[in-house]
Parts: sequence; structure tokens; C-alpha cells
Amino acid sequence: MNIKLISVVSALAVSAAVAQDYDDEYETSSTESVQEEAPAAPAPEPAPAPAAETSSTTSFEAPAASESVPTPSAAGFKVLHGNAYNLQGNELGASTIGGDMNAVYKMYGRKLIYIEPSGEEADLALSSGAMTYLVAFDNNISRDPLPAGISHPDDPYVAMGLFTAGIATPAFGVAVDIAIDKAWQSDEEKIGNTKNTEDRSITEAGDYINVKFGAPLGAFDITANVYWLTFRQEVDVETNDDGAKTENDPDYWDLGASVTLSNGPSATNFAWSTGLDFLRQKSDRRQKAGPNTVETTNNDAFLFIQPRFNFALPVFVAENAQVFVGLNTRLPIFIFDEIENGDNSTNVYDFGLFSTPNLLAEMTLGEHWILFGGAAFEWKVIDYHTESEESGANYDDTSVISMRTNTTNANAGLRFSYDHLVIEASIADNLGTAAWSGLVGNLGIFFMF
Repeated sequence: MNIKLISVVSALAVSAAVAQDYDDEYETSSTESVQEEAPAAPAPEPAPAPAAETSSTTSFEAPAASESVPTPSAAGFKVLHGNAYNLQGNELGASTIGGDMNAVYKMYGRKLIYIEPSGEEADLALSSGAMTYLVAFDNNISRDPLPAGISHPDDPYVAMGLFTAGIATPAFGVAVDIAIDKAWQSDEEKIGNTKNTEDRSITEAGDYINVKFGAPLGAFDITANVYWLTFRQEVDVETNDDGAKTENDPDYWDLGASVTLSNGPSATNFAWSTGLDFLRQKSDRRQKAGPNTVETTNNDAFLFIQPRFNFALPVFVAENAQVFVGLNTRLPIFIFDEIENGDNSTNVYDFGLFSTPNLLAEMTLGEHWILFGGAAFEWKVIDYHTESEESGANYDDTSVISMRTNTTNANAGLRFSYDHLVIEASIADNLGTAAWSGLVGNLGIFFMF
């Protein structure tokens, strides 16, 4: 059985046991405050308990006009979640630890430790005065940090530790992600009067640095990042054999940037974000022997530009439940480097419209439990791919127009909170496969102070 599934089931069992131990206390005490995203303000005087009799069943009927109904933006839903929540990227979803660590400034005022054994991740936030200090460890550099729609399936990254450090203030936040795997080797050999030297530097796939920034802009906010990634092993070699100098210099790197503007800080009945991704992928080799230099360009070298626009709105709202639907849309444009080989040349272009319809539902079960779940699928609305090959006076032009609704992905989970402890677990499956064949689990634990 999948070890992650075992972790999830165990976490839910422990949560249920904790809830049972404190059951009598919950029934006789006033409502405990649920841990908020930011430090809680002093609590007001408690209101008198309502005279109406209690019921063990939840009602979705409209209340009487004189009753006051909490809105979905109340503390019952607007809490910080682990990475198991809102895998669909719905714009009206509550905050997640991963999303806020990328926005950086949203971590201001937090004092917490987040541990995710299933994802081999840990996040720490410590606040002091007007500054919050952030540290994170992650072993998931193997997941592709490139924008949606771009991957390197033939070049899996070496699993290495990713270290994050940053600061958050009310006005801005900045952080740096670093994963390093480099080596330098020098060899000098002398035989008689002949002296040979070799200098070699090796950079492994997954070597990565990413600078993240986020700031509030009134009713909006802005987030951005710039990164450098080595996506395939680079071995640079320079030799000097008895005065004959040679160089072998491959380049397999990505230089990328993203910027996003969102109305998230003020969104109620309609949330949106818009952004732009940019990427330059370099994939070539330069070989030099004496005065001669040969440069070879690979067919995976390209320039990438991607505008994005996402939105979401509520379709069902009740006192203890809400459902959001959303649409995440992107327009990827690829311009591949021209490949020349004597009189032959090849040009490739690709652009399209991709949308991800998604839904997110959540329900409070008492004051300590939240049930959540969602689903999404990627819809290739239309994509245009063209290749042109020329060889002297001959040419071959090929173009393909395609569309496809891809398989659905869904997940569901539970969040249990009591005092300073939050346990969150979920399971997910690809609904396009045989039942449970793609089952994965996620378990995250918060200690909030």
C-alpha cells in the first residue's frame, strides 16, 4: 500500500481520537477561536448564548430575517491551509502555506512551523516587531519549477535539498530559493618535457536559484520572481595538451521570470489574477579547437512568453458551506531557435489557448473541522504548431491544429484544528485512470504560536 496513503489514514485516525478526547470540553465551553492567518485581535465580550435548542444535523435552510448569519469570509473558512488544499488553483480559495511563501509578504505577522512529511517539506516563520523571518527546507526540486505547460520529461532533476530564506514586512516581502550541485576538477600532468592540463566544471540538473518578491497595492497585490535553472547536466572541459588548446562548452539553462497582479486582498464575490511568464531556454554546445569554433543548437532551445488570466466566483453560499467555480486561462507562445546545418534550416513555432475549468467546495463540521475538495481538468481549447524545413530550393512546411479536453484530477481532505495545532490530510486521484490507481496522499501539520 502506498506509504503516503498510510500516513493520511493514520493522521485522520489521530485527529478523530484527539477530537473525541476533547468532546465534552467542546460542548460545555464557549467557542474557541480558530487560528487565523494573522495574529488575532483581542476578542470582544462573548454574546449571550441563543435560546434555540441545538441540533446534531446541519441545516442549509435560509434563516429568519432577524438572525445574523456569518459570511463565508469569516474565520471559519479564511484560515491558513497546508499544500493539500486547493490543488486546482481556484482564485477564491483560502491561503495555503505554499502560496503565501511564494507571495512572501503574506507571511508577515505569522509565528508557525509547518511540517509536511509526505512532501518532505518544512516551513518556519518567526515574527519580531515589524519583521517576520522565513526559513524553509524542501526536497521537491524534482518538481518542475517552470511555468505550466513546460517540462523536461527526458531530464529528471536530481533530488537535492532546496533552502529558502526571506523576510516579510507589512509593505513587502522577499525570499531566495537555492539548490546547488556543482563540482570543479583540475588535473595537471607532465611527462618528460610535455605538460598537459585539464580543467573541468560540472553542474548537475536541478541546480537552481529563485528570487521571489511580493507586495500589497491597496485593494490589489503583486507577486514576481526571477530564476535560473540548469535543466540538464553541464560538463565544461578545457584542455591544453602540449600547447594545443581545446574547449567544450555546453549550455543547458533556463532564465525565467513571472509577474502576477491580483485582486485577492479585496476579492469577495469575484476574484481574478492576471500575469505574464517569460522564459529563455538555452540548449546548445560550443566546441573550440585552436582557431576553429563550431556551435551546435539543439531542438529544445526556445523563447517562451505566456499571458495568463484566472477568475472565480461563488455559486453556492451557506452558513457552513461554500462552492466556488473558476477558470484559469493561459496563452503559451513558443518560438524555437532556428537550427542550421549547412544549406538546411528548421523553424518551429507553437502557440495556443489553454483553459482549466475548476471547482472548489468546503464545509465546516463543527468549529474544529473543515472538509474540502475540488476537481479540475485542462482543456486545450486550440493549439497551432508549425514546422518549416528548407534545403536549398526545397522546402517542407507542416502545420497542425489540435484541441483536447484532458483527464480530470480531483482531491478531497480534512482540516482539524485545536488551539495551536492544525492537522490537514487529503487524497487525490486522476479520474481518467482505473479507480484508485493514481492515488496519492498528502499530510501536513501546523504548530501555530
